[in-house]
Amino acid sequence: MILHKFDEVLNDLMDYFILGDVDCLMQYKIENDLPDDLLTEFTTEETGDQVVKEGIIIPMIGVENHPYTIYFNLSDETPELLKPENQLQHKQDGYCLTVVNGQIYLYTIPYLRDFTKGTVDLLKKYKHATVELPNGFYNVSILAGLTKQITDIKTVSGEIKQVEDMEPTFEFLIKPSAERPDFTADFTYPFKVEL
Repeated sequence: MILHKFDEVLNDLMDYFILGDVDCLMQYKIENDLPDDLLTEFTTEETGDQVVKEGIIIPMIGVENHPYTIYFNLSDETPELLKPENQLQHKQDGYCLTVVNGQIYLYTIPYLRDFTKGTVDLLKKYKHATVELPNGFYNVSILAGLTKQITDIKTVSGEIKQVEDMEPTFEFLIKPSAERPDFTADFTYPFKVEL
């Protein structure tokens, strides 16, 4: 399947999401003798900019505290957020992503505070917005906005009723690249989705 969908993805009460291969980040941390507190390291040193430019993490700021629908789109079809029934609010190109362990995750800031093997194991266990990708380099575009979603609700009488609603959504358009793409995105861009 080349379109992967996840429901009810939370940002852990922080206005941030991070996309990336956590094993690649761990490898970078070990090779560069970085402290376990990567949050302080990345916000006070040049290493934060470096890991973004090398495609080890893709940081997204200004993320409001909502449950999100997440799409990982590996297809050449029309992206979900560009379909007429949906509402695109943000489109940012120019991100690069490096995959060394066949898997990327969408995760949150608290994991960077104590980035150890134990923390990574917990992240892999509990973060369900993940997709397998062959190792290599990728161009990534990020779309954000509202998508029409249909949810099954069980009524008090026990019957299932379908409810249609516009849900806050992020869609990652992920395309393989023969070599590491140049990072040209603005990583200070706020991804605030208006309801």
